[in-house]
Formats: sequence, C-alpha cells, structure tokens
Amino acid sequence: MDAVTWLSYDELADRLGIERESARQQVKRKRWARQPGNDGKIRIGVPDDVLEERLGPGTANQAVPAQEPDPVPVPVPVVTEVLTRHIERLEVALEAALNRASDRDAVTADRDSLASERDILTVQVEALRAALTVAEKDRDRWHETATRISEPAPHRPWWRRLAS
Repeated sequence: MDAVTWLSYDELADRLGIERESARQQVKRKRWARQPGNDGKIRIGVPDDVLEERLGPGTANQAVPAQEPDPVPVPVPVVTEVLTRHIERLEVALEAALNRASDRDAVTADRDSLASERDILTVQVEALRAALTVAEKDRDRWHETATRISEPAPHRPWWRRLAS
C-alpha cells in the first residue's frame, strides 16, 4: 500500500504551493481520504508520491514552482499580417452590420409613420360615419314629414268661401 501523509488543507496548500481553495478542490477531484484531526481541522491523506513530485532534489518542504513551457517564437511580420487581415474582415463585418442597422431604423421609421397615418384615418372614418348617421336621421325625418298624408280640406261651397 502507498505511503500517505496526513495534512490539513492549509499545510497541503503550502506544500503544493497553491491556494487553500485550490487544495480543497484538488482533494475533492482526486478523492483523497479525509478524517477529522484532534485539533478540529480536517486532515487529508495525501500520497507521498504526490508530495515528492512537487519537491525538487535536495529541497525539504519547499515547493518548486511549476515550469512554464517556453513560448514558440513566431515571426512578428507573420503575426502582424494575420492580425491585419483579421481586423480588415472585422471592419467589413462591422460596416455590413451598421448598414443593416440603418436599414432597420429606416423601416422602423416608415412603420411608425404609417401607423400614425392609419390612426388619423381611423379617426376621420369614425367622424364621417357619425356625420352619415346624423344625415340619415335628418333625411328620414324630412321624408316622414314629406310623405305624411294630410287630410283634405273640407269642401265648402263657393258662396261660403266668399262670405268668410
């Protein structure tokens, strides 16, 4: 069975040269054993080979920073050319997007003006309908008056008409 060293989260973080929260996440990820210590802190069973990997030869309890890979040198003119072409493509795309936005704004303005014209015409149609209703009632009243049959005047002889 592999040898294990029992460390608290703070001790583990110091030994590995990482933050406490990173150490906690690493313990969860690698599913190392945990148990409560006598001091009330949780102790983690860390395999010794993990701790030895982090320590260089001849160092005791000092973490060795991880080496970063050497960046691959890229010729500057090539990078500049690639970035320049990419910027040009982005500028063309931006111009197209701005044109579409201005077209959309023009369509929106036309729609709004047509909607206001429609509202005005709706009000005018309602006013004309109301005027038509009034005119129809007036026409019906005059028609009724004109078609009412009046009773003929009583017939009087001619000498009575002269006498009166």
